[in-house]
Amino acid sequence: MNKLILSIGVGMVLSATSSANDINQKLSQSTVQDVEGNTYHTVKIGDQVWLAENLISTKFQDGSDVETGFIPKDDEDNLAKYGRLYDWHDVSDARNLCPKGWRVATDDDWKALESAMGMSEEDLNKEGWRGKDQYIGLQLKETQRNGLFKKFDPSLVNKHNFSARPAGVKWNGYYITQGAYTEFWTATSATDKQAIIRTLAYSWWNTHKTEIRRATSSKDYMFSVRCVKVTDN
Repeated sequence: MNKLILSIGVGMVLSATSSANDINQKLSQSTVQDVEGNTYHTVKIGDQVWLAENLISTKFQDGSDVETGFIPKDDEDNLAKYGRLYDWHDVSDARNLCPKGWRVATDDDWKALESAMGMSEEDLNKEGWRGKDQYIGLQLKETQRNGLFKKFDPSLVNKHNFSARPAGVKWNGYYITQGAYTEFWTATSATDKQAIIRTLAYSWWNTHKTEIRRATSSKDYMFSVRCVKVTDN
C-alpha cells in the first residue's frame, strides 16, 4: 500500500514537473511575425512583452519601404545576429516599424522594464549610466563567448532572456563600436534634433558593463530597435 501511494505521489510530481516544463518551454518559444513574415522570439518581463531580438524589418506595417534599416557592416551574416540599424525618422514614423499590435519602445517603456528589473525609482529619470547596484546591464545582455562577464554571477547575465548583443551603430556612413556597445532608440523625442536612447557597454575595460545609460542622441544616427507589445491599458 505504501509503495502504491509512493508511486502515485512520484507520478503526480513528475507529471506536474513535466507540465511546468512544457509551459515554460512554450513561453520561451513564443513568437510574433512582422508584415514581411520575419519571425521574432518574445519575452515577458514584468507586465510587458518585448521582442527578444532586434528588429530586422525593411517595411512599415502598411507595406511601404523603410528608408534606413542597414545591416551592421553590410554583412548578411550579421542580420540574424544583430538585426538592422535605423535612424530615428523611421523609428518615429506613424506607419510603424514593428509588427502589428506592437510599437517601438518609448522612454517610459524602457523605464518600466528597468523598474521591473529592480532599478530604484530615484534612478529611473536620471540621465547617464544607471542601475549599477541592480546589475541592470548584465540582466539585459546575452552571455559573451569571450568570457568578459565570467567574474559576475552567471545567474544575473541575460537573466530575463532579453539577449542584447553589441551591434554597434552607423554614423556618417561608417559602422562603428560593434562589439563594444549597443545603442537602442526609444520612440521618445527630446528636441527637434535629439531623441532619447539606451546604451549598453561590453568592452572588458569599460567600467559601466553592469549598467544601462539613458541619454539623448542625434536623430540621424542609426541604432538598434526593440519593440514592445501594445496593451489595452
